[in-house]
Amino acid sequence: MTRGLFDASSIPAPMTQFLRHYLLTIIFVCFGLALAGCEARTAIHGQTVDDAELNQIEPGFTTRASVLEILGRPSFEGAFGSGKIYYLNDFMVEPAAGRNRMKKRTLIVFVFDANNVVSEVEVRDETSGKIIANLDKKTPTPGDNFTLADQLFSTLRRRPN
Repeated sequence: MTRGLFDASSIPAPMTQFLRHYLLTIIFVCFGLALAGCEARTAIHGQTVDDAELNQIEPGFTTRASVLEILGRPSFEGAFGSGKIYYLNDFMVEPAAGRNRMKKRTLIVFVFDANNVVSEVEVRDETSGKIIANLDKKTPTPGDNFTLADQLFSTLRRRPN
């Protein structure tokens, strides 16, 4: 006959039941804590513009300064004097031991006329039918594809004339 962990003759029977119960409780609590750490995390990137703020902006009446006062600094501005400012909002979910996944992306575009008055407000998301490009890949740079030998010997190739 083999002896178990709590089969020692010096420990009374009610005490062994208490120890087993106590040990099982500790195991289940540790298991529960380990599973609690496996919860997916959510994160919001960019600026969240709610409907109340968006309703304060009226095309034809609201100025650029008023938009900046209501919504704050934009995510980015249009290039080459296009008269546009953009507010981008990403809702990301990171599953346990996984990569971030885009759950929802909203882009709000404000177009201004020559007098800096809002002429158009456009909300782009998955319901608008316009696709917002999501570039998950790393931007290539000249040093990304060099091997160790290329980097070590690159100075030899750049000899002065």
